[in-house]
Amino acid sequence: MLINLHIENIAVIEKSDVEFYDGFNVLTGQTGAGKSIIIDSINLLLGNKSSKNLIRTGCDYAFVSAVFGDFNKKQLNLLSLSDVIPDDDGNIIISRKVTKDSRNTSKINGISVTLNTLKDIAPILVNIHGQHDGSKILDKATHIDFLDEFCKNDLLLDQYRNQYENVKIIRKNIERLNELALRKSELEQILKHKIDQIESVDIKAGEYEKLLNASKIAQSSALIISSLNLSENLLNGDENGILENITALESVLATLCEVMPELKESYESVKRIKLELDDVYDFLSKKASNYDGFELSPDFIEQRIYQLEALFKKYGDEQKTLAALSEFKSELSSIEDNELELQQATKQYQAALKQLDETALKLSDIRKEKSKVLSENICLQLKELDMPSVKFDVLIEKSLNTRGGTKYSLNGFDTVEFLISANAGQELRPLSKIASGGEMSRIMLCLKTALGKSSSECNTVIYDEIDSGVSGSTAQKIGYKLKENAKTKQVFCITHLAQIAAMADKHYQVEKQTVGDNTLSSIKLLDSEQRKLEVARIMGGVEITDKILKSAEELINNSKIC
Repeated sequence: MLINLHIENIAVIEKSDVEFYDGFNVLTGQTGAGKSIIIDSINLLLGNKSSKNLIRTGCDYAFVSAVFGDFNKKQLNLLSLSDVIPDDDGNIIISRKVTKDSRNTSKINGISVTLNTLKDIAPILVNIHGQHDGSKILDKATHIDFLDEFCKNDLLLDQYRNQYENVKIIRKNIERLNELALRKSELEQILKHKIDQIESVDIKAGEYEKLLNASKIAQSSALIISSLNLSENLLNGDENGILENITALESVLATLCEVMPELKESYESVKRIKLELDDVYDFLSKKASNYDGFELSPDFIEQRIYQLEALFKKYGDEQKTLAALSEFKSELSSIEDNELELQQATKQYQAALKQLDETALKLSDIRKEKSKVLSENICLQLKELDMPSVKFDVLIEKSLNTRGGTKYSLNGFDTVEFLISANAGQELRPLSKIASGGEMSRIMLCLKTALGKSSSECNTVIYDEIDSGVSGSTAQKIGYKLKENAKTKQVFCITHLAQIAAMADKHYQVEKQTVGDNTLSSIKLLDSEQRKLEVARIMGGVEITDKILKSAEELINNSKIC
């Protein structure tokens, strides 16, 4: 149950801290006082989408927290599936902070959690029935969901939907194989051409990178060889070569030294230079011979690079081209094996479809069986709410496709529609065709009551203006029903009707005040006198007379008899 709710900086509520109790809790207040903010705040704690528009004007953040407790064994087991364990007091404290930059911080018992965790445990904590649920029930497409909730079909539906997805995957594969069969010849020619085109080039892994490096070396070697040859010619070329001239110089100086001894040092220097130049010449000659023997010619390298790059423009780099070749070969092999694969897929599809049909049939049988119980339950409740001649039925039909075969959907092969006859002598007709606003409120309440009794997963239920469109004795009977429900669950009701407010075990008022330039709303638990004034306000409007006060007191006292 919801034990405490703290709201801070949300819409017109600056700060509010309120304790709640078991039984039947009613919230009232003038239109626009902020009753809907209570629902918005609780929805934030249940993982619903946040909006920075919720943040109070002039504030940087909004914050809401709540304490939930009094869990039964089944609820504790379900909470543990999401790794949520109550504290030492048996409570779960949930908080959520929303900032102006739309950042969210969510915690359970002080530990940060994701919004998905909040959404997972939400059905265990609170069940909210909003003002717009009545419009949902007018949509025929939602009726199967209501019925499945009553039937507790969750596990069987999950099983069916897994099978349904499997059938879709197999069918898609069969469509692909059939398309391949129709285009087999054309595809074979295209794939063989692509394979031949790549294989004719005979790509070797890593070759392209090696060729790029070889190209750089080949381009450099031409310049090197040219320079080495020039150096050789300069040193030992024709009659103008340096070595020939220096040899001649050495001979001349040797002769002169015989008559001019002072030239001996010059002679030794020239002789030494000649020896060094001989060494340089030998070294350059060896280097030139090394480059003359380079294994790949520049023309071959450039032609090979051009050939590879022409392929890469089509398929990507070297790795992608080789991967494409592998894929083309695999596709060609698949086409060649297509007939056998198609036969196997067809058998697989028939088996999966049979399994799907069996599960859909189980769902349908459960729905048909439980729909009778639901119809009787709702009829009985509606008769208690001033619809004595009502008839309610659940129409379940098998969906058929255009060829007359079974049509499967995510929910099986059933179509479900709620039918009603509100008055004696009227035939059963679709709910959306004949139900008035007041009837819709009663039907929705009865349906939610029936669904609530079929599940023990949640012990807190909130009805947001479920009493729309009713008044008088009918409103009072709705109050009786809500109070009856509150014997086994914690029930909240936001209402504008005095007949329902008077039934409350605990009555809370949402009040709006203007303080300076600010509008502030607050929530408070009313004592007996305050409660009498609030019920009188709902009954009498602007001016509350003694007579209206007395009527309010009488209405409250009479409700205690229930």
